[in-house]
This record gives sequence, structure tokens and C-alpha cells, in this order.
Amino acid sequence: MTQIDYTDQAVLTGLAGGKAIPVNGTAVFQWDYDTRNEKMLRLYVQGKQRQWDMDDRLDWDHEVDPDDPLGLPDDFISIAGSALWDRLPEEERRTVRRHTSGWLYSQFLHSEQFALIGVGKICQAVSDLDSKMYAATQLMDEARHVEGFNRFISTKIGLRYGLSPSLSAMFEHAMREPRWDFGVLAAHILVENMGLATFGVHRERLKDPLARAFSAYVARDEARHVAFGRLLLRQYYPQLTEAELREREDFVIEGCWALRDRYVDDDIWNRLGYGEEAVKASRRSPAKREFRRLVFMRIVPGLKEIGLFGPRVQDGLQKMGVLGFSEVDEAALRELDDKAAVDAMTQREMADRHRNIQQMIALGRTESAK
Repeated sequence: MTQIDYTDQAVLTGLAGGKAIPVNGTAVFQWDYDTRNEKMLRLYVQGKQRQWDMDDRLDWDHEVDPDDPLGLPDDFISIAGSALWDRLPEEERRTVRRHTSGWLYSQFLHSEQFALIGVGKICQAVSDLDSKMYAATQLMDEARHVEGFNRFISTKIGLRYGLSPSLSAMFEHAMREPRWDFGVLAAHILVENMGLATFGVHRERLKDPLARAFSAYVARDEARHVAFGRLLLRQYYPQLTEAELREREDFVIEGCWALRDRYVDDDIWNRLGYGEEAVKASRRSPAKREFRRLVFMRIVPGLKEIGLFGPRVQDGLQKMGVLGFSEVDEAALRELDDKAAVDAMTQREMADRHRNIQQMIALGRTESAK
């Protein structure tokens, strides 16, 4: 098995690839301080009020299982259930769980850095002040997410991977594009919905308590980000011509195909030396089918809501086999998301409070015994 030193900066740079992408666009100043966008203003207030500090909210002293740092159920492993998986000894299965954790969190880390840069571009280019103000709160969210995923990888997993080529191509297209809304399509409509779906499942099913709590906080942030993107584009797209909308349709159709068929974990199997058998097993795995189901039940209603749901987009989604998700009641789904996130965070905060009380009681007993 090939051994790679994932702590070597030169190795990491080689995996990720050098990225220096021209960020095209125009900075727009808004001199009208009196006209307000009430919906965006409410989102801005939420963005302010729901900031959180991971040093305070998460127990970074918690010791994870070094062989399974996220506590991944086996049905999250893309080769689980295959003939290859069935014949792997338990020692190698532990290696696969660790590498899957490293690959997955590396994708999140790189995507959050893209969002950090992309939201900065949105902040400079959108025309109304309330949208700029909300985008500033999201910048802090993205910085916090970068910090958290990097910290988890560095201190708990110890493995890094480069960015998936399918995501890299989408991000580069969006950053080179001078029109700001392409970044919103890539980040808020496609990738943030992918994150929202994934973190929601992680919040419920990861076995490690630190990873589960982290997922709950990130999922709540992502729900705001998705709402921001939809609100922006729902207001903006009615102003565009048919030709301009067609360009956006081409972009999202290509992005949806990338997430459906090309967002794959081949790097894991190539690095572990499992090769083509693992790649093929991963591509047809139940885990991948479930991933696609969860992601597109978020993305498809979002496209419908922003008005990017003409015949060409519907035809593309039909060919992907995901058009039926347009009937999902995503408003109800978002309410359930928020309640589940609040419940998970409340449980964590109550546990912290209980631990602090017990520490104070123990301290009082120690003082009394002196």
C-alpha cells in the first residue's frame, strides 16, 4: 500500500493543485441608505444573532477513535456491501473509514474556502445594502467553517485530500465569471444544498459526538446561506433576458450532472491501491444513490423557486432521473431542519451546563475538605 505523508505541505499542495484564479467583476456602492429590503434585513438579523464560537460550543478535548474519527456508519462507505468490502480484513476496513473521513472533510474544507472567497465577491457586487450586510455575516460563517474543518482534519483525522475535480471545475468557472450570480448558483444553489443535505444526515447518524455536534451547528448556518441565495436570485432573475437565462440554465445543468455523476471518491481507492474494482463498486453503491437522493431533493425545489426551471432545465433533470423532486415540500423540510438543529444544539449546551455544575460541586467539596 502506498504511504503518503499528508502532513507534508509540499504533498498537500501537490494534491490540491495550485490555484490562482482571476476574480472578475465590479464593485457596486449603494448610496441609498433609506430604502430597505425587509426580507433580507430579517435574514441579516438572524445572521447576527446566530453567530457561534466553536471554542465555546464544541468539546475539542474529546478523543475520537483514530480508526474512525467521524464514527461513520458502514453504509456511508461507498464500497460497503461490495465483494471487495466483504473480503477486506477489519484492519483494512479501519483504514478505509479513516481515509473516507479525510476525503469527505477535505471536500468540505476546500468548498468552504471557495464559499469564503465567493461570498466576498457577492458582497462587493450585489446592488442593495441589506444584501451586502447579510453577506458580511456569511463571511464570518464561512471563516468559522474553514477553521472548524481544518481543525478537525489536523487534530482528529490526520489525512487530507485535494479538491474533487468536478467541484474544482465548477468553482473555477464561477470565479472567472464576471457576473456575480454565477457564484451564487455554484455556492448557494448547488454546493450549499449538498452541504445542507449531508450535514443534516451527519447530525443524526454520525457516532462521534464531536462530529455530530459540529454538523448540527454547520447545518443551521447552511440553511441561512441557502435562503440568502434563493432570495437574491428570486429578485434578480425576472430582470434577465431569455438569452441571459439560457446561460444560467447551461451552468446549472452542467453543475447538476457534475454532482450526480462526477463527484466521486476515486482518489481514496487509487491511493489505497484498490484500483478499478473499488472505483466501479463505489460508482454503483447504495451510498452514492442515497447521496444523490438527499442532494437533489434540495437542489431541484431550489431551482424551481428561483425561476430557473424552464423546459431545458426540466429536460436535463428528467434525464438525470431527479425531476420528481420538484414536488418536495422543501419549506416543511427546512422547518424540520431548523428544529432538529436547535434540538441537537440544545442537548449539547445542556450537557455542557451539567458538566460545569458538576465541576463546581466537585470544587466546592474539595474546598470544604480543606
